[in-house]
Amino acid sequence: MSNEPQVKPGTIAVVSHAVPGGCSGQAVMLQRLGQLAAEEGHGPGLLFVDTDRKALRRARLAGDLPVEPIRVPWLLRKLNRLRGFRHRQFPWLVRYRARRIAAIVRRHQAAAIVGCTGGDLIDVPAAIEAGQQTGLPTYLYYFDDYAVQWEIAKETWLRDVLPPFRDASESHLLEQAAGIIVPNETLAEDIYQRTETPTVVVRNPVDTQGYAQLRDQFPRRQTDPVRPLRIVYTGSVYTAQADSIRRCSQAIAAAALRGIEAVLHIYGPPPDREVQAELHDTSIVWHQSVSPEESAAVQVQADLLFLPLSFTCSYPQLIRSSAPGKFGEYLASGTPMLVHAPEDSFPVRFVSKHDCAAICSNPEVEKLTDTICSLAKDAAIRDRLGKAAIAAAADFCQQRNSRRFVEFIQERMPANR
Repeated sequence: MSNEPQVKPGTIAVVSHAVPGGCSGQAVMLQRLGQLAAEEGHGPGLLFVDTDRKALRRARLAGDLPVEPIRVPWLLRKLNRLRGFRHRQFPWLVRYRARRIAAIVRRHQAAAIVGCTGGDLIDVPAAIEAGQQTGLPTYLYYFDDYAVQWEIAKETWLRDVLPPFRDASESHLLEQAAGIIVPNETLAEDIYQRTETPTVVVRNPVDTQGYAQLRDQFPRRQTDPVRPLRIVYTGSVYTAQADSIRRCSQAIAAAALRGIEAVLHIYGPPPDREVQAELHDTSIVWHQSVSPEESAAVQVQADLLFLPLSFTCSYPQLIRSSAPGKFGEYLASGTPMLVHAPEDSFPVRFVSKHDCAAICSNPEVEKLTDTICSLAKDAAIRDRLGKAAIAAAADFCQQRNSRRFVEFIQERMPANR
């Protein structure tokens, strides 16, 4: 008897480079959707088609959730190193991956396909083509804006892709999709400008009940004026956060001159060399990566949570529509949050509407220093923001968003399926 998770007919096949068993925000979000579908039994379960190079190893880390890995053939990986073949490789990979996806969904009698954006531009067109091969409706899950990711990729090897395929890709894919799923209204507004394909907002799901239990386990304590303010960031640090994190370190140093002692703690994997170079002379306490459960406990016990987004990123439209996975977690923790991000970004717009976090949308160290000092000195403001954050976190509830995800797909599936 196989120990592999069983897949029931009628399941939804989710194609992604990040799946349950991974540590990225996208992997964690999909795992929460998959777990709830399996536990509650409302509607179909989820089958994950893993397109990452490390898929075979990661498939063993997904627990009870079914994961089917796809590996890139050795020959195609070899040809990728030859510049003269790059213009042909992208469509080859799309067709190859589409055939593999189609074979998987036929074998498991899936009822629909969901292609996720993220780290691999091939997944979305491959999912659409697999849907055409199998006759299944295909949905696109925009964790990030595919159009912007395409623009970024043009600066690398994709500049050699055949121009007709490159220039027509996203508009064609949007029209072919049965529906589009996005994590926030800002990205939804952008999609509405490009297509009439039905679109729904499914927020990055958070176990709000689990956070409520943690808040009971670790009651909020009054800030001790003798103890440095514990400012916490949980997650990976990329160029999308680096300049704001550096500014936070500088603001902490400036706050010390005003009598406010604080320390920035970061829990996450070591950043790449470019980010390390930008942050090399900052006073940051780095901690190793922790599990989602451990991260939640760290968030609840912090004095202040820091949510940074870049003011200097080369692609501000990607920052504007970004929906950090930790955003809903920060809200659910009940710990007062400081959002340091451009004014038109989704997190700033959301917390402005709900008045559930402190905001510094000015890229000046002095302004950020003022905000940190104000929070450190005023317990009433921190308490009010924490309570407002818990109320706002209800919109990120895991059950609510998992149901919204499944119902959106089921409502648009052919009636005979």
